[in-house]
This record gives sequence, structure tokens and C-alpha cells, in this order.
Amino acid sequence: MHFSTLFTAPPGDAARRRRIRAAVGATAVAGLVLTPLAVVQGTASAAVPVFPNNVVVFPDRDFVSVEGYAEHAGETATVEVTRPGVGVIGSAKGDVSGTDVAFEINHPGGVCWGNGTNLNVTPDIQAGDVVSITFPDGSHDETTTSSATVIHDMVQDGTTITVDGTFNVDPASPLPVVNPDFLEQRIIQPDLVPIIGKRDVRALPGPIVPAPRGGYSSGMSFPSPGHFVATYQFDTLEAADVTAAADLGERAMNWQVQDADGNRQGLTIAEFGEVGGPGFGGCPAGPAGQPAPAGTASVVRTGATALVKWNPVASVPTADPVTGYSVEAVGAPDANAVMATTGQRLGVNATQATLTGLDPAASYTFEVRSMTGTKLSVPFSMGAASDTTVPTLNLSPAPPPLGSPPVEANSVSVTSNGQVFFTTDGSPVITGGLPSDNAKLLSGTSIPITAPTTLKVAAFDQVGNFALAEGDYKPVSVALPAKVTGLAGTGAETSVALTWDASTDTSVTGYQVTVSDNAGVKLANQPPVTSVPRQTITGLTPGTTYQFTVAAKNPAGLGPESDSISKATTPATDHITISTAKWKSGDFKVVGTGDRVGAIIQLYRVNTDGSRGAAITGATAQVVAAAPPGIGDWTIRLRNTAAGTANPGRIIAVSGGGGIAGPFTVSNG
Repeated sequence: MHFSTLFTAPPGDAARRRRIRAAVGATAVAGLVLTPLAVVQGTASAAVPVFPNNVVVFPDRDFVSVEGYAEHAGETATVEVTRPGVGVIGSAKGDVSGTDVAFEINHPGGVCWGNGTNLNVTPDIQAGDVVSITFPDGSHDETTTSSATVIHDMVQDGTTITVDGTFNVDPASPLPVVNPDFLEQRIIQPDLVPIIGKRDVRALPGPIVPAPRGGYSSGMSFPSPGHFVATYQFDTLEAADVTAAADLGERAMNWQVQDADGNRQGLTIAEFGEVGGPGFGGCPAGPAGQPAPAGTASVVRTGATALVKWNPVASVPTADPVTGYSVEAVGAPDANAVMATTGQRLGVNATQATLTGLDPAASYTFEVRSMTGTKLSVPFSMGAASDTTVPTLNLSPAPPPLGSPPVEANSVSVTSNGQVFFTTDGSPVITGGLPSDNAKLLSGTSIPITAPTTLKVAAFDQVGNFALAEGDYKPVSVALPAKVTGLAGTGAETSVALTWDASTDTSVTGYQVTVSDNAGVKLANQPPVTSVPRQTITGLTPGTTYQFTVAAKNPAGLGPESDSISKATTPATDHITISTAKWKSGDFKVVGTGDRVGAIIQLYRVNTDGSRGAAITGATAQVVAAAPPGIGDWTIRLRNTAAGTANPGRIIAVSGGGGIAGPFTVSNG
């Protein structure tokens, strides 16, 4: 059924009256300009379909009819229902037939909402919702759902029937403004055909006038802004009685644009009393009937503990929101077919849960469900955990085995590549896979032990994996070590070799060196504890000054730091090599590499004691770029008399960048 054609203005007096009112310009709304025979759409209606194409919306039945679009026959179009401030609340794809009706959505013979898309919900279409159609070439049309509607059952008084309705005229309202000239009210009653020759009666704005084919007169008045009353005066009581017996027959029709031929474009047909939701079997439920949404989850199980994770699920648009999650470990059935469960219920912001107390020898099925009020979703699909690597966590001194005496320590050092939380009162450090209310964030690198303490520590990574450590500690009875003396150092290009006086305290177990920049700011990477009174600090920047201290360590902790010393690394030089060096009469050739392109290389003779001798005249070259990146080549070649009369023996190559290669023995040939 082509609704644009079906719902054009009827011929005869009513049609003439309709067009005369338009010519007078009684109303101009939302960018539409009325002309004697046409309504020219403005920018506000730029996407309204143009005849013979149309998008007809039946909001009470959540039904959409797409008409025409023969130019897109055989293509698959996408229809979306968008609510301002909410987004897309319904969508479907349909194949364009090429006939008057391209396809229908949520109507027998058509497709369901959600067809070909992931939004499996029948939208509750309301006034102001925009219903759009988009084709593969990007072309796009849309109809904005009108606010015009019948507000109660028709009222019969003898041969007269009236129908009341409302529509929005307030520009400040979020609902679309309705042009009253673009209204029509109808009553659908097929039983009228043998009485007046038509299956419906129609009323247009204006005074009561006879219908073109007789049987009744009708008109539409506006007692107040936004209120219409359609009045029907039937020629016979029988016709009035049959009309009043119509079940769900009252309609309010409004369109956004009317062309010169009277075609109504961007049409909304509100059907008083009709019920929304799925239009036929197999279509998805509306928002109120939607179950809680399901998603994906993963589980990592270690013995008696399981870490279950999931991605938050999005609530179905306009449906009840997700209020939380249920996580359960379901055991295998016992002899009585009873399956024991262990679980938690968590808030809407939770993304993981830790289930404890599981039987390490038993198998479990893990289920995650979202909750919407009292409704539970089907179990989430359980996939493999995308990131199951727990963060590192080390305590020094290490905690004792369960049941062993406490470890003596005045502090416990913590190293981890995650974020560390701890408790010192024996209370849990983790609850529900997250830090407990009592857990404290570790801001330094150690936890002081001032009394007998049950220490529990957890380290979390960015995706929620965690590692646990716990044990009993008590303060040590020995005193802290004395201050270290005699700290000295020698700098190299990227390192400083430190030495200090060994402690005579037999309780000392090692030494901790601290490295700071020249401003006294500690470096991020500190050297490990050494058990001997010396340590070479590597990975430093050439030509840079650093500060160093050292402290002795025993079971009571670190003693006071030594006096600070400043030492500088030597400036960086380039690195050169000699690959080959050959001499024969009249030809002396040396080939090498260098890591600084552009550096000048000079050859020297070697004295008998191995020291650098005199420079070889003319024996210079520049390092040029070569593959791989960062490596260059240099070649020195002297010919004829410049090559000398004898093999120079041993040589040294010196770069202008400070690099030295050799001594290197020159071969004959």
C-alpha cells in the first residue's frame, strides 16, 4: 500500500478548501513556506523524502513503511530510529523491492527490527523520534515522528460524532511543532462500505462541508492552540452507529511537506488505541520486555581461587538499565544431582570478581550475568582471558611459610611492577577482586614493622590481575648498622666503580648504594644490594656528574647513609675499528669502520714500546655512511711514493671523535 498516494487530499470541495487555506498562509511552521499549490521545504526539512519516495511512521504500532525508492531496487537499506539526547534506539535492514512499497518493518510480510543489525529490540517509537533511511551510496532521507494524536475514543451524539486530539505548537518544546494545515483525522471502519461506499471517513481543517461522495459532512476546528476537534455529521443514524462501533479506528495524520500535487511527505499516522511491540512472531521484544543484556567474560583459575573478568555491557536503549552483575562458580552435580555454587553479586561498575574457597580438585562452570532490576541475563559467553599475567610482587625479607615463626625485620621492602596495597592488622587486602576498605596504597618502597604484624600485600596491574603475599613479622632485636666510611669512585664513559670500607659488624648482610643526579634527585633505577664492599654502577650517561652514597644492611634494616661523593663519567668518544691493513710496493691500504659519520681518521706508527708514534703522512680519511644504520666505513689508501718503501709494521687509527683502534699489524700483499 503506497501511503503517500493513499493519503493525498481528496478531490472535490474538501480538496479545494484545503488548498485555499494553504494559499492564504494561515500557518507557517518550522521553516515551511505555504504557496497556492505546494509547500516548499526549508532547510529544517532538507532530508524529508521526495515523492514517489516516502518514510511513513506508525508510532503506536512501532511500524514503518518505506515507499518507492525504485532507483535503489535490489539494494539493502538501513533504517534507524534516533531519539534526541539518547541516540539510536532501533534499527533494521531491508531489501528494496522496486515496487510501490520498498519494504516494511514490524509488519506482517516485512522484516523485524534488528534484522541485519546488532540492535535486537523493537523500539517504542514516540513523538520527536527521527526515522531515517540510508542507502549504500550514502543518500539519506528521514521523517520526524509527529506529536499529533487522538486523545480518547470518539463521542457519538445522534448522527454527530466528534474526535478530539492534540499536537504541539510550542517552539520551546522538545517535540516537533505541527503545522495545523498539515493535519487530517480519519476513522477507519470497513463496515461503512455498503452504507456510504467507503471504508473510512475523513475530516480536514476548516468548516463542516459535505464529503465529495456523500453520506456525511465533516470539518476540523481548533478550540485552543494545540487542540483539534474533528466533527462528522452523518446523513443517517445507521451510518453514525456503524462508525461509532469501529474498534481502534481513530487516526491522526500529520505530514512535514506537501508538494504541488498534494503528495504528503514525511508522514506520521498515529492510531489511537493500537499497541506497540513486536508486530509478528519472532520479532524482538520492546524495551519493557527486554531481558538483561549479555556479554563476554573470562576466567583464570588457580587452585582454590578464580579471577573472573568481564567487559561492562551496554543497556538496551530506552530499556531498564543494568544495575549490577552476578558471578557464580557452579560445581558438578553430586549423587543427588545437587550442584553447589559459590558466588558474588556486584555493583554496576564492577568488571571482575575473585571467587575463593573453591575445591582445588573439583571442576566448575563459571557464569557471569548482568542484572536489570530483578531480571538476570543469560550467562555471558566465557572466552579465554586476554591478559592473565599477574604482576610481579616480592617482599624482602620474604614472608615465612604458613605456621612458621615470624621473620625479624624492622621494615619490609616491596618491589612490584604493579600498584601495591597492604594491610598490617591481619584483615583482607582484597575484597571482590579489588582493594579492601582497610587496604592502604603503598606510597614508598617499604613497610615499617614496629610490632608483631600480620602483613598482607597485593599488587594490581592496569587490567585488574593481582598477586598476593602475606606473612608474620616482628621487629628485630639487633641494632641498625653503623655509618659506612671510605666511599670512593672512579668514572669511566658509562659507569663509575665504587669502593668503601668493609663493615666489621657481623650482623651486616649487604650494602645498598644510592645513585642521584647532580641536583640530589634519586634515579628511578637503583642498583641491587651487594654483599661485598664494592660495586660498579653501569648504564650512566657519558660526561655527567652523579652523587653516590652507600648504607650497610642487616636484619634491622638499612643503617645511615655514608657521606655523599660526586663523580663524573668520562665524555663519550666514537668507536672505530681496523678491519684490514695491507702493504705492498707502491700500495698501502687500510679499511675500517666507525659509528660517527663525518669523523676524520688519522693513522699513526707504533713505537717499540707499544705507544703511539708519529703520524703517517697523508694517511687520513673521513667516515662515510654505510649499512646497517649507525655504522660507517672509512678507507685510507696511499699509492706510489706515498705508500713508503717498506711495510710500516704496526699502526694505530685515531678518530677526531676520540675513538682509538689498534695497535694493528699490517700484512704484506
